[in-house]
Amino acid sequence: MTKKQARDRAYYEERLKRDDPAVYADLKAGKHRTVADAAIAAGLKKARTRLLELKNAWRKANRSEQHEFLKWIRGGVVTPVSASSIAIGGRLIPATCSRISDIMLKRDLKPGDLMNEMGFSRLNASLGNGMKRGWRLQPDLIAAIEKWLKDNDAI
Repeated sequence: MTKKQARDRAYYEERLKRDDPAVYADLKAGKHRTVADAAIAAGLKKARTRLLELKNAWRKANRSEQHEFLKWIRGGVVTPVSASSIAIGGRLIPATCSRISDIMLKRDLKPGDLMNEMGFSRLNASLGNGMKRGWRLQPDLIAAIEKWLKDNDAI
């Protein structure tokens, strides 16, 4: 298997020399602060936005870090855009997983029974995978879970 080429400073500097000598000359003249800035100007690299950085950090965070972040968010700072109250990015939040588990325990339900109650196949393992492994769930399943939680609010 071939080793993946590093996309470091030296790589982009070499690409600038070869593919865009005018931008490389600007870099050497001090018009660009860094090789990365010059690579962005030449179109070899995309600028990283704060949103991209946040998404990257979210994917790298473990479930407890994500939970702490969500608690901080709900503390009045900001409300997540286009996120349901039970899932973000198609993934159930830890509080939702805990609430579903509590109801299932009190009602003596197995995951297949729950899926059947919500109108899905008993053999559909997506809810279990979403709860245990943090897998993304389809929007229709998330909507069904929200309805099921409201229906079982008294439990």
